[in-house]
Amino acid sequence: MKTTSERKLAENRLKMLTFAETLRNVSEACRKLGISRSQFYEYKKRFEQYGLNGLRTCRRSTRPTLKRRCRKW
Repeated sequence: MKTTSERKLAENRLKMLTFAETLRNVSEACRKLGISRSQFYEYKKRFEQYGLNGLRTCRRSTRPTLKRRCRKW
């Protein structure tokens, strides 16, 4: 982890996962935490694959998107 804020964010996301596990109900946990179930499962997937480092903020590519250009006749 690079910064303290990234570490804290990852730890908070881990707490979300453990909270849902203790409730044994993902839908209820997501309602109480104010996140969507799809976001919850994204965090869970990343945690299972990469551990605590997977829960930190993912950086988006800084590569610019190229627009499709069409010729005008």
